[in-house]
Amino acid sequence: MSDRSGSSRPAVTAARPQGDRGGRTPLEAGRWWLLLPAAGFGRRMRSDTPKQYMALGGRSVLDLTISRFAALPGLAGIVLVTAPDAPAEAATAVEAGGVPVWQVPGGATRAESVRNGLAVFRDRWADMVPGDEGPDGLGEWVMVHDAARPCVRPEDVTRLLETATAPEGALLAAPVRDTIKRVDARGHVAETVDRGSLMHALTPQLFPVGVVLGALDSAIEAGREVTDESSALEQAGLFPRLVEAAADNLKITHPEDIAIARAILRQQGVLQ
Repeated sequence: MSDRSGSSRPAVTAARPQGDRGGRTPLEAGRWWLLLPAAGFGRRMRSDTPKQYMALGGRSVLDLTISRFAALPGLAGIVLVTAPDAPAEAATAVEAGGVPVWQVPGGATRAESVRNGLAVFRDRWADMVPGDEGPDGLGEWVMVHDAARPCVRPEDVTRLLETATAPEGALLAAPVRDTIKRVDARGHVAETVDRGSLMHALTPQLFPVGVVLGALDSAIEAGREVTDESSALEQAGLFPRLVEAAADNLKITHPEDIAIARAILRQQGVLQ
């Protein structure tokens, strides 16, 4: 494994769920880490450029995403998980964060990419925090965030940091606002679902490294579907806390989302 160059693949052997050597909460730990899975291509964008590197107001989506975290207190470093042929914009964006960066290669799925990124805390801990006496960083706090979510509000991230506790962690979420229909095999309405207890899961999602790495290992090795990091913890019997956040935390997925994201970022004062 290497930083930035990505010349060798991270080890992905099973990691034990760790205790909270870094602190039971991120505030007690005094530091946290940002992991950005950015290895996907995003075919639904119908573009030759992966969505995280597309231009938005003269900056890349990835650059804008990193900027939402860079000024928050306690950010110790960034783990950027990229495809082997990641463009030069990747290094340019992470350098703008002003903290150490480890760039590692992604996997075949988002879950495998996140697991590759988390392996840095086990395999390269001496490089990440020189002089630390611990054998690894599995007790550290890591915030996993979609690289294509540049509209996340820093104040929501702050509340996430203030809320999460070990071992189950926490994630941002927004209430479901639309009426939800369950559909039958014929494409007809089967029932209207009570939305009172439904939330849209967002990112970032914040967990102790060893807990989420162990949960991902178990789910991937068992062949279970992992739609986000929280779902891996749920399969392991842990149920993260939901922190209500602004609904404009858009994940850029379709071509029309670029214009929507630009409008949101202008409204937030990030773009002119």
